[in-house]
Amino acid sequence: MLDTIIRNALDIVGRTERLLEASKRLQDSEGLDEIEVYELDHEIERLGDAVFVVDEAIRSLARAVDCWPEAARAYEMRGTLH
Repeated sequence: MLDTIIRNALDIVGRTERLLEASKRLQDSEGLDEIEVYELDHEIERLGDAVFVVDEAIRSLARAVDCWPEAARAYEMRGTLH
């Protein structure tokens, strides 16, 4: 189940990064006035910051999930030695 959550979350991060790139291309087009460009730039920055934080959290979760079997084996070994 956690594998599915991690894969889906990383997919969302990837889609959001593509959305950010599309927004930057829109920003570079001639169809927006100065205020719209500023507001779009501000939202792009906020979304980019959020995606970075989510990406780091997901990757940290993935590393923790990868370590769980090792931690469980170590705990079982200590439990049997005592």
